[in-house]
Formats: sequence, C-alpha cells, structure tokens
Amino acid sequence: MRTHNPIPRILSNNHVLADENSGRKGDAILQPGVYDKGQRGRDKIGSLDSFIRLNPSGPNYVDCALATIDEGIPFETGLLKGVGQITGTVGDLPAENEAVHKIGRTTGLTNGRILAFELDNVVVSYDLGNLRFDSQIEIEGADDEPFSLGGDSGSLIYDNQRQATALLFAGGDHGGKNGKGLTYANPIQRVFDELDVKLLY
Repeated sequence: MRTHNPIPRILSNNHVLADENSGRKGDAILQPGVYDKGQRGRDKIGSLDSFIRLNPSGPNYVDCALATIDEGIPFETGLLKGVGQITGTVGDLPAENEAVHKIGRTTGLTNGRILAFELDNVVVSYDLGNLRFDSQIEIEGADDEPFSLGGDSGSLIYDNQRQATALLFAGGDHGGKNGKGLTYANPIQRVFDELDVKLLY
C-alpha cells in the first residue's frame, strides 16, 4: 500500500490468516504455521489485521486477509526471492494464454499460463461448505508440472514483467491440458480494492 506513510502488511487468504471468518483482529500469525509445527510463542511474526468475510451463500469474489508485522521481524518489501523485485501491478485483466509464475510454500517457483479470466461459478470446498466464486482467473502449470498444490494458498502470482497479477486461493490435482490440475486466483486489483490497500514495492 503506497501512501504518504505506508504501513506494511502481510497479504494472504482469509482461509490462511483468518481461519474462514473465525479469526479476530489481533490473533497471532505464525511462520511457519501450525500445520508446519510452528509454535505460538517462538514463531509469531504478526497479528491478524483485517479480512474480507467469505459468504457461504455466495457469490464470492476474493479470499483475502491482511496481517500486521511485529516489530523486529525482518522483511524485504516487494522482493521475490531468487527472481527480483516486483515492478508494479497489472492494470487490466490478464490475457488468455499469458505466462504467469508464483513462489509457493509447497511447490516453490512454478510457471503456468492463464486459461481463463472473469470465470464464474468456481465452486471450492471449505470447512464452511462449498463456496462459489465469480470473476476468477484459471491457470494451468507449464512444463508438465502442476502450477500449485495444497499449501500454496496465498501465493502472489506475477507475470513476465514481474507485475502482481493475482492471489492464489484454490486448486485441484485434476484437469488442464497437461492433466496436472488447475489453479484458481483472485485478480489482484480486486483484492486491493476490497481491502482498500495498494502494493508496497
């Protein structure tokens, strides 16, 4: 978020940071997370700040949340590890067949291409139930590899110009021309608009 006095925040999914609407402002954010054996005292890096509620009756357009960063926790704004600096945000919707990339918790750096944008009626299974998402981006992996796997939620997706393009929130291990599954992501500008923030880079 670029303002006169920018305040850095961690961007991820509601289901990652806010446990599908269950979180409260100030809840501890751990890195590594509980699933990866993170411990509350030792691994706390921030606190839940805000999130857009998931709507079980739909449609949903984003799965996103923000967390503060604790004082003394080192971070580098806009840096994609091993790739370089983010250069900005995609202004318009991405094009079909456009190459995109992400760095995720499970699969690391992967390459893919956009199969569809403004895709409606994407149904994703949550603990809350099967939630519908409209106006989403659909991506398949390149090089006969999946673009994402479980645990990659919250990854920033970017294009060949290192412009932020989308926020990864769901995927499956079936489908796509390579048979390795499909990934679904919220358009990044919609995420920023809903949270009322801008990219800090």
